[in-house]
Amino acid sequence: MTRFDFLRKESWPRLSSSMNQYLAITVIIGGVFLFPSISLAATLYAKQDGVKVTTEKAPSSAVITTLALGDSVTLLSEEGRLAKVKTSSGKTGWVFKFRLSEDKPSSGSGLGLSGLTGRKTLAARESRAGGSIRGLKESTEQYAKDKQIKQEHRDAVDRMEAFSVTTNEFTQFKKAGKLGEFSGGAQ
Repeated sequence: MTRFDFLRKESWPRLSSSMNQYLAITVIIGGVFLFPSISLAATLYAKQDGVKVTTEKAPSSAVITTLALGDSVTLLSEEGRLAKVKTSSGKTGWVFKFRLSEDKPSSGSGLGLSGLTGRKTLAARESRAGGSIRGLKESTEQYAKDKQIKQEHRDAVDRMEAFSVTTNEFTQFKKAGKLGEFSGGAQ
């Protein structure tokens, strides 16, 4: 007898039909728990406009496509901070997981207050919690007068409020400073 005799069919134990069914069900259920990414593909959604799907696991790699707010992708696998996804058009690539959500965002949501405006730029004056949203601009001007804050300082605040940055400028800033997805952490 050789050590591979167990592979011959006549050496297998005879199982009843119900035992075969039980064995098949056990294998299927075990596969679901052992390989969830294969058996249960999750659908995720872009949290904002402009989510880049790249060819490689690096933020500077070629962009395959760009997702809009709420676009769905199928999660294929996860590796560190990255998710390998398949888009609705069938393209496969990598996305930073923090750019995706399990829940489909509504058209009015997004990152920060930019979701309220529907624009890709947001001026500093629009993002102030106490500023334009609640209409406190007049009361802050009155506060500055009451506290005798110099006009040159109020003008400096007005200049800061008027400042805005495009998405591309913000991406270049993060890249130069090695921030966010460009930080070089576990990818």
